[in-house]
Order: sequence, then C-alpha cells, then structure tokens
Amino acid sequence: MISMLRCTKELLGGKSSLLIPQMLLSVIDSLLNASMFGMMILTLMDLAEDSFTMEKLKTYLMALAGLFVIRCLVLAGAGILSQCRGADISRELRLRLGNHIRCLNLGFFNKNSIGRLNSTLMTDIGDFETVLTHSICDFIKIIVFTLVALGVALVIDLKYALVIVLLVGIALPLLTLSGEVSAKNSAALSRAMQMAVSRIVEYISGIKTFRLYNLTGEKFERLDESLKNLKKEATHSELSVLPYTISFSTITSCIIPLALIMGTYFLTRQTINTISFLAIIMLAISISSMMTGLSALYPQMKFLTRASGNILDILNEKPFPYEYDRAELKGYDLKFEDVYFRYTYNLDVLKNISFTAPAGTTTALIGPSGSGKTTIISLISRFWDVNEGRITIGDEDIRTFAPDSLTEQMTVVFQEVYLFNDTVFNNIKIGKPQATKEEVITAAQAANCHEFILKMEHGYDTMIGEGGSTLSGGEKQRISIARAFLKDAPIVLLDESTSSLDADNEQEIQLALDRLMKGKTVLVIAHRLNTIIKADKILVLSQGEILESGNHTQLLLEKGWYARMYTEQEKARGWQVTA
Repeated sequence: MISMLRCTKELLGGKSSLLIPQMLLSVIDSLLNASMFGMMILTLMDLAEDSFTMEKLKTYLMALAGLFVIRCLVLAGAGILSQCRGADISRELRLRLGNHIRCLNLGFFNKNSIGRLNSTLMTDIGDFETVLTHSICDFIKIIVFTLVALGVALVIDLKYALVIVLLVGIALPLLTLSGEVSAKNSAALSRAMQMAVSRIVEYISGIKTFRLYNLTGEKFERLDESLKNLKKEATHSELSVLPYTISFSTITSCIIPLALIMGTYFLTRQTINTISFLAIIMLAISISSMMTGLSALYPQMKFLTRASGNILDILNEKPFPYEYDRAELKGYDLKFEDVYFRYTYNLDVLKNISFTAPAGTTTALIGPSGSGKTTIISLISRFWDVNEGRITIGDEDIRTFAPDSLTEQMTVVFQEVYLFNDTVFNNIKIGKPQATKEEVITAAQAANCHEFILKMEHGYDTMIGEGGSTLSGGEKQRISIARAFLKDAPIVLLDESTSSLDADNEQEIQLALDRLMKGKTVLVIAHRLNTIIKADKILVLSQGEILESGNHTQLLLEKGWYARMYTEQEKARGWQVTA
C-alpha cells in the first residue's frame, strides 16, 4: 500500500492534493455507514429491553432516511469527483508520457516494442486511473469502518476486541502474500499482453505480404500462440492468489462464530448483558464483511501498482539534455566537426566526420548501404546525439537547443511517407497547423499534386486511408513535399525521396524538390547520381568515413568511387531489354 501511494504521489507530482476531497468524502461515507449499523444496533437493544415504541420507530426511520440521503449525496459527490479527476489525470498523464517519449532517442524505440508502448499508454494508465477512482477510496472506506467497529468492540468488551485483532493479525500475512504473488504475476501478465499487442500490430500491418506469400496460417499461429500465452498468464494470475485470499477470508469469517461462542459464554456468565451480546454479533458480521471485501481489493491494488511502475519506468528514461527552449540561430551553415557516433558501445557507425554545408547550398550524401548516410540525417534531426565531436547550425551546437525547437527549423522528406487517416487538406496542413486553405493549395501546386487532388471524389476533403493506403507511392510523396513547402523551413533534409519511384513520378517529384530546395540549406541522400549532379558538394561515404568530397566535375576528375559509379549508372540508363 505504501509503495502504491508513493508511486501515485510521484506520478501526480504537485497534483496529488486533488485526491484529498474524494478521500475525505470516502471517510465520511464510511462513518455514515457505521452510523447506519449503529441505528440497527439501537433498534435491537430496544427490542431486547422491551422498550421499543412507535415513537422510537419513527425516530429511527427518520434518522435512517436522513443518513441514507446524506450518504447518497456523499457517494454521488465522491463518485463524480473520482471519475472527473481520474479522467483528467489520465488525460494529462498520457499527454505527459507522449511528450516525454518524443524527447527520447531512437534507441528507446529499438528496445521497446509497440506492444509495450501501447500497453503503457492505454492499459497501464487505464489501470492507474482505476486505482485513483476506485481502489484507494474503497480501501479507505474499509479501513475507517473497521477501525470504528474495533473501537466500539473495545468499549463493549476488551477480550472480544483482542480476539478480533488476533484473528485479523493471523490472517494479514496471508493477505500480504496474496498481494506479493499478484504483483509478481502482473509482470508476466504485462509481458504477455505486450507480446499479444505486438503480434496483432504485426499481423495487421503485414497482412498483404502474408496473403501474397500464402503465409497467413503460419503467421496466424504466431498470433494464436501469443493469445494462448496471454490466456494462460491471465488464468495463472487469478488462480495463484486464490489459496491466500480464500485462507484469509476463512480465518476472518471465523469472527462471526467466535462472536456467538464468546458472546454466549459472556452472557451466561453475566459479564455482559443482552444488549452487548447483540452488539457483538452485529460488529462481527460487519467486520467480517469488511475483511471479505479487503481480501479481494488488496491483491487487485498490488496488481495495479505494477501499472504505475511501468509508467514511471518510461518517465525515468532520460530525455535529450538542452539549455534553451527556443533555437535562436544566427545563420544556417551546417557543420560536422570531428563527429563519432555508435549505436552500440563497440561499433563506430561514423568516424571522424567533418564537413560544412554553407547556408543556401546543396550537399549530397552518397555511398553504399550501411555507410552512414541516414545516420547523418538522424543526427542533424537530433534523433540521436553524437558520442564525440559536435554538430552546429549557425555556429551553435544543436545540443544546446530543445529538439522540438530545432526541428522547427528543418523540413525532412523521407523515402517512406506516412499519411494519417484524415483528409488530404489536413494531411498537408500538418506542415503548418495555422495555414489557410489558400496557403495549402499554393503548397500543393508547388509540389505538383494539386491536379490529382482535384480529380479525387471530394478534392481536398477526400479522406486518405491510414498510412495513405488509398494513394500511390508518387502521390504520397508529393503530398509529403507539399507539407514541406507549407512549413518553409530554412533547412531541408531529403532521405532518398525518389529512389523507389518510376521515371515519370521521379521527374515530377524532382521538379517539385528543386523548387523546395531553392535558397535553402539542403542535405540530400541519393542513390541515383544523375539527381545530384547540380549539388554544390557531394560527399562519398564508406564504412562511416568520408571517402571523397567535391562537386560533380571535381569527383569525375578524381576517377575514384564516384566516377566509377556514375559511369556505370550512365551505361545502365541506356540498357534495353530485347526479345
């Protein structure tokens, strides 16, 4: 319980005080519940003493009705507060977690599956909300009511109260064990849930490939196995705590027969009167029912505590450090100074990379796969940070600025374009959320996509399938470039934007890119060397190092790797397939 409260306080930060009103209402509700039991005891006492009258009946009924109404109002207030506060806290926590994840390097996503991230953002925060809206308040009610009942038992008979404390004390270790087992099993259940979500995402994402290669059955078995494992862990999680909770309930339920035995003994010995005997029986029934509720609630709370731990694990991941929230750049010259970078501790991906891309020029990165081209783009975008050396824009180290403010100065066009399940208009507008319709259309025209958009059923209001599934590769790429035009950032990064397109689409997109790059600081990755002939500087990378550097003419004169590759590609362009 203490660990759960500690986690809750840490997650809520300065907002933990928001829970105080509903906790106080839970205490009041528990006291009102105890008062209603008290009215029942008074009624039994009057009946036992033969002093019950119609006047007392009216008084008791009015008191019970008043307590009932007040309790209903308290419960309604507590319920509304709990649900509203819980929903608000969950919303803010999801936003906080999402914003935090955005600031982590890509290594975090390499070591954490989609299943885990989805489970934390949805299931774990949902479970944490359950703790806030139900579990804590219910736990407070049980504890307060039990303490009040024990206080009354102490007043009636010390020996009986001590017996109750003894029974509960004997049973509590079993309850603690049930909580520990539940918390332990929650880790395995959480992993099984994450694996099942990952397999579902994998299956849905790859359904076209599975069907084309007739692998549906085999891949479905992977999903089926993950779901079977989830069922097994869920069943094990429930059944493993049963022996402890049943044992706890069995021991605490003995409070009632012991009350009958002890009460009868005390009554026959005349150490208590009939009124006290009836009160003891009522207290036994009420305390026993509270313990039954506690036996179900406590393991659940321990299980749900794991959810807050999962959330804290992600929040404790260190984001990129920075000094300034805003990137106040004095210029847009881009420099790499003696940069070394490795994804793992023993393998350098980039080695001693140094070059300058002056503002308003185009620098092309070429080389074989694995030479470090995309890594350079990722480092400029600050998806990762360098291990040694530094990267500057306008002579300012990019590590001094918040990643979000840095990317505001950049437009990145990837080879793989992702479009959202929204209208064409809104997909382009992502480049500039406050853009007008005229600005969006102007950007689309510059990107050579205005014409095909108008031919769609609803023009700019046409819905695009998730991931852009209703569009061709060239159409998606042009919409991506329209976003870039709309953003109009001074730095443009192009990652093999035309490598997978046919000749017609490539020409259309290349024209759009030429307009986009005009007057900007541009870094472009290319496999087709004819697309970067006009680049101001071409860097040839090999195994993480710069092998050659110069413009097209200079590199041809050097007769090195670039010259050989350019000659081969020019020959290939003239190839024809003959019968």
